[in-house]
Amino acid sequence: MPKNIAVLLFLLLALPVSCFMAWAMPPYFNVDETNHVMRAETVLQGHFFGARDVDGSAGGLIDEGLLELLTRYWPVLSEPGRVANPTVTADAATVAWAGKTRFVHIPNTAIYPPTLYLPTMAGLLTGKTLGFGVEDSIRLARLANIVSAALLVVVALRLAAFGHGPLLAVALWPMCLAQYAACSQDGLLIALSALYAALISRAIARQARATPLEFISLALVTLLLSMSRPANLVLLLPLLLVMPARIGRIPGWLPLLPALLLPIAWALHAMVHVQVMQVHGEVVPDLGAQVSYMLRHPLAFPAALVDTLSDWGWPFTVAMLGWIGWSQVTIILPDALYPFYLWIFGLLLALSALAPGNRPGWRLKTGMALALAGTILAVFLLQYLTFSAVGAGQVDGIQGRYFAPLALLLGLVMPSVGQRLPLRLQTALPAMNAILLATGGIVTAVALPYAVMMRVYVTAG
Repeated sequence: MPKNIAVLLFLLLALPVSCFMAWAMPPYFNVDETNHVMRAETVLQGHFFGARDVDGSAGGLIDEGLLELLTRYWPVLSEPGRVANPTVTADAATVAWAGKTRFVHIPNTAIYPPTLYLPTMAGLLTGKTLGFGVEDSIRLARLANIVSAALLVVVALRLAAFGHGPLLAVALWPMCLAQYAACSQDGLLIALSALYAALISRAIARQARATPLEFISLALVTLLLSMSRPANLVLLLPLLLVMPARIGRIPGWLPLLPALLLPIAWALHAMVHVQVMQVHGEVVPDLGAQVSYMLRHPLAFPAALVDTLSDWGWPFTVAMLGWIGWSQVTIILPDALYPFYLWIFGLLLALSALAPGNRPGWRLKTGMALALAGTILAVFLLQYLTFSAVGAGQVDGIQGRYFAPLALLLGLVMPSVGQRLPLRLQTALPAMNAILLATGGIVTAVALPYAVMMRVYVTAG
């Protein structure tokens, strides 16, 4: 698929929908956006690291205006049957930055580094500087996130040697479009994963090691991915297979050291000085007790993993594709659209196996497949250790959006079967890719805004 066409399709299909989401979704209505905005604000208040308070809470100082805005929207977020009517939205629009700070408990985001909050921080700071209210500052931060994520995806599409179809299909999933337009780190995690896939694809296409610049870029991208989601450390393993022998005068493995050590150091610091176990419902996680239990019962986690996938496999898939909203505001697309997106993605994966740039590269593709499986396993393991009850029969806290970045890497493991493809079929591949992508993107451009307007502003049921 021509790179310019892929970029054009992304910009035409993604930007209007994401910009609509940034405007139409009230602040805090995106999944976990409340705590993500507040984590970005704690950094602006000088808390590079999250802090653990004497009362056992974890977080930092934020401007009280953020809490005031939350109180205006909380009845809609917390009570079934409520919508954001004009009275609610007009009242929320009057909330200004208070200029006074308060410590806030945000245990799920206090542990994260500031790196992927930079666009959100820039938007909030610009809004404060220009005298915007809290709500408009959050919307400005969302736009900054959209621009940052879009630039990374465009660079990925320009650099990718093959697999543009499946890469672009995932980048256009409703969940991804919504996350670009949210004040969180998930949008940038998706975009950075696209860049990781693009850089690896170049080594596969050449059937050679990565160039020094490609390899340093891969190490940096993996570092950023792993700092915010430690399970992504497994993605360092394929880099060993594309590592150049030397980069100038230094050995090729040297750029991997910071990509390995910095995320581990951050995770250890967060665990010792910031993290608190998140009690939810009747579940009281206990990391030490869970480790002890797993040592005594080695099959406990595998059994919980299988049971979780058996019960929640399809809900995870639905949430990965497009299950948007937070608390009592849940936006679900029509049921038929979820298999529709999967069929399009599957067809594009099949077409990527026929792409001229796709080469056998079985060694690297096997390594990628193992890294993907290992990363998924690590996601479940970390949630079992830190968010599940001791000895639980299922893994708690898994979110479908965790797997959208990993879906971007599936195009890398597709076999190469297009070497003997008739010329007529080869020339038809770009058009087939474009038709499938345009079809999925246009459906999203209609269905997602409609679903948002109906659930948020018209009816709750």
